[in-house]
Amino acid sequence: MKRIKKIIFITGLFFAFVITGIIFTFVSEKYKIAKVKIGDTVFSVEIAETIAQKAKGLSGRQKLGDNQGMLFLFNPLSEPGFWMMGMKFPIDIIWIKGGNIAGIERDVPADSSELYYPPEPIDQVLEINGGESERLGIQVGDSAVILNK
Repeated sequence: MKRIKKIIFITGLFFAFVITGIIFTFVSEKYKIAKVKIGDTVFSVEIAETIAQKAKGLSGRQKLGDNQGMLFLFNPLSEPGFWMMGMKFPIDIIWIKGGNIAGIERDVPADSSELYYPPEPIDQVLEINGGESERLGIQVGDSAVILNK
């Protein structure tokens, strides 16, 4: 009987640690910060690397500052779908492959239910304030370089 109680206790303790770890991962996961240069503009970006960070993205935030954004990393090349659930402001989605811009979705409206896909497999996605890519003259084919990671 003592052995069964010990097994139940250890199993319960294990699940408590797993659940705590999952909650900690989703709630308090810190983003790395990097700089991305496109043309003459340098963006300060948070890097979304984990599944939890990618799923959350910029949802729930009130706004981005000037020349700020979020950079999503994908390895291997992929064609991820992006949606705007929980977004409170419009963004530009910049699809990047091998250090060059492969496509741009401009002024994607906040809280849209539409899914947005890259024009080809990509390895990075940069989200910035809506209208900023047009204002800065960012075009398909431009170089997008991560300065530090």
